[in-house]
Amino acid sequence: MKVSQLFLPEVMQAIEGGDLESLKAVFDHLHPSDIADLLENLEAEQIAEIMRILRAPRGIDVFEQLEIEVQSRVLDYLGQKEIVNILEDLSPDDRVDLLQTLPEETVDSLLPMMAQAERQEVTRLLQYEEDTAGSVMTTEYAALPDDITVSEALKRLRTIAPESEMIYYIYLLGEGRRLKGTVSLRDLVLAKPNQVLKDIMSRDPIFVEVSTDQEEVARALNKYDLLALPVVDAQQGLVGIITHDDIMDVLVEEQTEDAHMMGAIEPVEEPYFEASIWSLTRKRGVWLFFLFIGQFFTAWALEHYQGTFENALALIFFIPLILSSGGNTGSQSVTLITRAMAIGEVHVKDFFKVVLRESTIGVALGVFLGLVGFTRAALGSSTWHISVTVGLAIIFVVIAGALAGASLPLLFKRLGFDPAIMSGPFVTSVVDVIGIIIYFGMAQFLLFS
Repeated sequence: MKVSQLFLPEVMQAIEGGDLESLKAVFDHLHPSDIADLLENLEAEQIAEIMRILRAPRGIDVFEQLEIEVQSRVLDYLGQKEIVNILEDLSPDDRVDLLQTLPEETVDSLLPMMAQAERQEVTRLLQYEEDTAGSVMTTEYAALPDDITVSEALKRLRTIAPESEMIYYIYLLGEGRRLKGTVSLRDLVLAKPNQVLKDIMSRDPIFVEVSTDQEEVARALNKYDLLALPVVDAQQGLVGIITHDDIMDVLVEEQTEDAHMMGAIEPVEEPYFEASIWSLTRKRGVWLFFLFIGQFFTAWALEHYQGTFENALALIFFIPLILSSGGNTGSQSVTLITRAMAIGEVHVKDFFKVVLRESTIGVALGVFLGLVGFTRAALGSSTWHISVTVGLAIIFVVIAGALAGASLPLLFKRLGFDPAIMSGPFVTSVVDVIGIIIYFGMAQFLLFS
């Protein structure tokens, strides 16, 4: 049980009784994340009242931990001045994320009430395209000139640290705020006071541009094992940083979206119980409609070969076996390749390498399952010819499933689409049609030619 759940009855009782002192006593002993977990069990109006009790800075720490949808609903129960106070205290990236959930007219009414510095910062961050480094970065970072001494750097750092989201890395800037290098706080503390920063800095720092896709940012942070990554503009000027905790939120969001798409569901942004029945029905129904239409081709293929299975009714009994073999193999391949693409292990340029590899695996799996299918048919009442047909069909259908599952995500990526669209159900539908054609085509050739 979560810590927050243990205190929920006590908090509910204090809210109902208007006992503000008890509420404060409970919250004084909880971490902001635990308080946020607790608050998400309450109505938005109740959360708004508690935010008034907590006040800044603790209240802001709690508010930042709330889900973005909850934050947006809470603002409906706060006055404009209260909303502006919260927005000005939020970190720049969290502030922009929240404003993007609000109606445009609401944002237009709030911006003039904000301090000029925060207003200009919001306007600048809102110009970056969604899902890019610029849209998830924060502008609260520690930056210093590269030509000052360690002693002077520590003195300045004491002044800028309270306004910086992270000071483990200090970014060293040259003319025009060009990023020249980085120095860690550890190196700064261990260096001699009279040393110049440019002499101890790490040159050629890893960075991303504002237009870099957020998934690429996540891969870079993971590859180079960094806590934060600097973001530069077209002139290589430092404009912000992306911290590991912010990119973790991005990864969860991206993986959730991919999981939904691979399950043939239009991505659902709201938590499951907060999404409306109509919304979930619509997002699932659209994909089910296309998959249903896809099955028309399977029905057409069966109708086309109607004469074949009328002359050999035993073929019908093995249709589920044939289709499931190919569909399951295709689902395995599409899952492996899509995931490998997501984490940067496989790229579009690897298309032929992937096809060759999956072909080999498909042959091995096909022969194994084909032998099992042949044995099953032979041990039944089927003739020798039907047993051979079943066994060979499984081999080729499994190979087709492996190739379809591996190649379709790469092809979609090459065309500029999200490879996660190639969901397991979609690939299964494609392989079903191929499987029917292979199975009855082979039956016609072996049994009636």
